[in-house]
Amino acid sequence: MERQETTARDDADLVAVLDAGGDAGRAAWSELVQRHSPRLYAVARSFGLDPVTAEDLVQVAWLRLLERSGQLRSPEALGAWLGTIVRNEARRLVVRRREIPTAIPVEEGGVLEPAADARLLRNERAHALRLAFAHLGFECQQLLRLLLVEPPLSYDEIAAAVGRPRGSLGPTRRRCLDRLRELLPTGFEP
Repeated sequence: MERQETTARDDADLVAVLDAGGDAGRAAWSELVQRHSPRLYAVARSFGLDPVTAEDLVQVAWLRLLERSGQLRSPEALGAWLGTIVRNEARRLVVRRREIPTAIPVEEGGVLEPAADARLLRNERAHALRLAFAHLGFECQQLLRLLLVEPPLSYDEIAAAVGRPRGSLGPTRRRCLDRLRELLPTGFEP
C-alpha cells in the first residue's frame, strides 16, 4: 500500500516538473511514459484490439496529457486518468468493429482436406467461444482479457484498470467464467 502512495506522489511531482519544461520536463515525461504505458497498453488490449490500435490509443492518452497537464485536478491520480482515456477511446472503437468470417479450405470435389477438417473443428470451437464471450457483459469481457494479457499484469494493475478493489477480482473472475460456461453449447470441449 505504501508503494502506491509513493507512486501517486511521484506522479504529481513529475506532472509539476513536466509543466516546468526543459530537460527536467523531458526526463519527467520519459519517466511517466515508462511507468504507465504498459498498463495503458494492457487496458487497450483488454478490449480485443490489435497491438497497433492499442498503441495508438496509448498515444492518444499521452497526447491528452500534453494538452491538459496544467489543468489536471488530481495529478496524483494520473494513472487512473490516463486509463480512463484509453478505456473511453477503446469503447468507441469496439462499437464500430465488425468481424470478417474466414474462408473454409475445400479440396476439388467439395471434400474437406484432413487438415482442413481439424481446422474447421478448431474454428467452430473458437467461433462458439467468441459468441459466448460476446454475450458476456462488458465488465466480464474486460476482466478476462486483462487476466490473459501478455506479459501478465499484477492483480493491483488489473484492479486499477477496471476500477475495482483487488479482493473482488477472484470472485468476479469465477462468476464470469461460470457465466461463460453457461453460454457455451452443450458438450463444448476447449
